[in-house]
Amino acid sequence: MTIEITVGQLNKFDRETMIFAKQLGISSVHFNTPQLPGEKYWSLEAIQDLKAECAAYNLKIAAIENIPLKFYDKIMLGLPGKEEQIKYLQKTVFNLGQAGIPILGYHFEPTFVWRTSYAEIRGQARVTAFKQAEAVNGKNIVKGGVKDAEPISEAEMWGNYSYLMENLVPAAEEAGIKLALHPSDPPLASLGGVPRLFRNLASFKRAMEIADSDCWGLDLCLGTFSEMPGGAKNVMAAIEYFVPLQKVFYIHFRDVSGTVPNFKEAFIGAGNYDPAVVIRRLQELKFNGFLLADHVPIMINDSKLSHRARAHAIGYMQGLLQSIK
Repeated sequence: MTIEITVGQLNKFDRETMIFAKQLGISSVHFNTPQLPGEKYWSLEAIQDLKAECAAYNLKIAAIENIPLKFYDKIMLGLPGKEEQIKYLQKTVFNLGQAGIPILGYHFEPTFVWRTSYAEIRGQARVTAFKQAEAVNGKNIVKGGVKDAEPISEAEMWGNYSYLMENLVPAAEEAGIKLALHPSDPPLASLGGVPRLFRNLASFKRAMEIADSDCWGLDLCLGTFSEMPGGAKNVMAAIEYFVPLQKVFYIHFRDVSGTVPNFKEAFIGAGNYDPAVVIRRLQELKFNGFLLADHVPIMINDSKLSHRARAHAIGYMQGLLQSIK
């Protein structure tokens, strides 16, 4: 059992963050929708170049999370052109595997993440917040991306997910990489007329049955599971069910205060669940993977990447891990 920590949510390579990771004692980085060239797919050369830049600082890429929406929006919505997108998506997966990237994280939300405001928490740090009553057809969105889409049924969305898995799982198996599914954020039945499938534990069980492969698993975002009705209970239920099955490939270690329909993000240790209980249970269940600070508060005089807030979150996680040795 090995639990590691990575510096995450990078969208491009930069020397400062590589040095930041080394100073924190971290040996890997995680990219979220990296700014790689390509209108339809990522080339092997582009991925290899990114990997080589990190390797120059003795840092490996633990995972790449999310491809641009334009790479697979027609697949998610079942629109004409999805067949072409599948072929290019398979090509991206093959290239990731050939470059030695072990995990591709992905979501299945054509309308992506929604937040409706900012809120102040301790010390006047700012965080994103969500109030369902204010989220009307993509208006009042202050954080994340929204894509206009025609209304579609939940049955159709499940059919589209099945289509994705039928075509992508064999490619991932051949490429030797894992596919890590992120939950719907916020975890509501629908937003903007588009169903949000992955909003509870049952939906992930259904997805696992559809994929039926060792390469299928979770990007277990603790914050999003904490947003679900019941809060901390959902976090522990997901850990208890999926970790023993070795279906959790990595974990977004963040939290919120409150649950849908209204919640706001929080510092680690100031939200719905007890992070010490979570870490200890992960150890007991022999979780083998990595943690990363996902969303973090906006702290005073911080950088665009929130180096101060990430250092706080990473230090918190390092202390928790040290306490259970």
